[in-house]
Amino acid sequence: MRRIHIVAAGLMLFGIAGLWLAWWSTPASVPTSVLFVGGTVLTMSDPPIASAMWIKGGRIRAVGSEAEVRSVADPNSHEVDLEGATLMPGLIEPHTHPLATAMLGSAIDVSGFTYDTPAQVREALEEGIQGFSPQPWIVAFGWDPVMMPDLEPPTLEELDALSPQKPLVVLTQMMHEAYANSAALAAAGITASTPDPPGAYFGRDENGQLNGVIHEVAALDRVVNAMPTVPPAVTELLLRWQYGRYAEAGYTTIGVLGPVGRAEDPVGMMRRLGNDPGIPIKTVVYALPDQLEGMAPPEDPNHASMILRGVKFWMDGSPYTGGAAFDEPYEDSALVRERLHLSADHMAPLNHEADAFNDLVRHFHEDGYQVAVHTQGERAVERALDAIEHAVEQTPREGHGHRLEHNALIRADQIERAKLLGVELGFFVDHIYYYGHQLPSLVGARVERYMPVGTAFNAGLEPTIHSDNPATPIGPFRAMRTAMLRTPRKAHASLGESESIDREQALAALTTNAARQLGVAGDRGSLDVGKAADFVVLDRNPLQTEPRDFAEIEVLGTWVGGQPVDTRRGSKPNLRLATRALGQLLSP
Repeated sequence: MRRIHIVAAGLMLFGIAGLWLAWWSTPASVPTSVLFVGGTVLTMSDPPIASAMWIKGGRIRAVGSEAEVRSVADPNSHEVDLEGATLMPGLIEPHTHPLATAMLGSAIDVSGFTYDTPAQVREALEEGIQGFSPQPWIVAFGWDPVMMPDLEPPTLEELDALSPQKPLVVLTQMMHEAYANSAALAAAGITASTPDPPGAYFGRDENGQLNGVIHEVAALDRVVNAMPTVPPAVTELLLRWQYGRYAEAGYTTIGVLGPVGRAEDPVGMMRRLGNDPGIPIKTVVYALPDQLEGMAPPEDPNHASMILRGVKFWMDGSPYTGGAAFDEPYEDSALVRERLHLSADHMAPLNHEADAFNDLVRHFHEDGYQVAVHTQGERAVERALDAIEHAVEQTPREGHGHRLEHNALIRADQIERAKLLGVELGFFVDHIYYYGHQLPSLVGARVERYMPVGTAFNAGLEPTIHSDNPATPIGPFRAMRTAMLRTPRKAHASLGESESIDREQALAALTTNAARQLGVAGDRGSLDVGKAADFVVLDRNPLQTEPRDFAEIEVLGTWVGGQPVDTRRGSKPNLRLATRALGQLLSP
């Protein structure tokens, strides 16, 4: 392990040199009082359109016509001419996993986003394994037999041949299944007699011997927790770089739904970064239950860069591994039988028994936490709603904001029930874009109500949409386009056109609705006087952009707390972290 850290330290020295060079060209901060004119101000409030905005001390002080704003603004304010661009509230990603994405940055890319054929994927895996890596484990990410036809899962024998001694783990794109070699299984202490965790399993052959398949989150945790951790400052630096990528896309706040990823004290690390005034993005964290042991109740949601808001559970798994707890079996198709190797009557299990989950939800509800539950199928939705209803009846709490995440096949009556219970809904619409060409083979005619965002809006709810990165790439305007058009990447016909939403709804899903869902609507999500000066500047007005062109919208700049965000890796805070990381790598 010491030798590995020395090698990594050498690589870090080259990186720090690059950071020093980049820092010298880092743009200076702007004055605290700034007047924006010469463009469109999209407020996501009332009135919806303005032509000028004044900020001071990191807060919005005036929004309106140029004459109105100039009449109240400090006459010596720094003036920014938008030159026809559009300024709007910073985008808010309600469901993502930045730590997992950061830690997967050095993984071998075998995704269907990068490669088109199984041969290309296997070649990338082989080349990645043969290449130099200072890490004690080899990790590949993005294996996807649903997106890519004819991609057979690797066998244990194949994985052992590829890496006879080093632990090797191949993660699927949705991270609900993995394939591990014998060295990885041994390092994780998994044997043929290891009991399966609830709602998950370690794959076995007909003789009861391990076959390398690791199915669902509870089983994956056993493998991930066995991986060696890197020094804390290295992890923080990788995470900070990842925050910069969100800011580049126009996000100013993200909801971290379960800080998954191999790191020591991930919640504490996010808090440290949140206390740094130069942090490029704000976070709202929903920790895992064991991460909340000994924690104080949730904080005041306003005026903080890192807020511990809630707790995250998984009630079922991924539709693309057979883990979604639908009301009816998966479609009887070649994809299901031959690619996913599921029986014609396959019904996924639920991860929590009813009584036990009722007790869990009630416990966190009474402690003031917002409970977020991963639910893809109708049975998962039903059990989560039952638990929330039980908690609310036992201890009424106005505005609890408990959340259901993804909601692939949530029914209309369940949406109505969620509304009555005050439950928030978030939809993973990228399923339509990236997997729409395969969804009919998974769910048949049910595809017409898959990710029913339109039904949720029509019911009077204010739902959100998300990309669940790293499950799909960061891309807020791509997600909005998908919610509006519902057209898959590899197909021309829309799926479930009745579930389409309009431009105003799509924008609200990632601004005002997301702010309310994360509990920060008093401070973010719209350009109202008194709120934080968190906003993004775009090359065009989304309200005047055709839905098909939304993914072409360009982010010209992102501002947080009244200052432009420096998203480059060579920022001054990153340099400090990189220096500390080097010291930790070189220490005994």
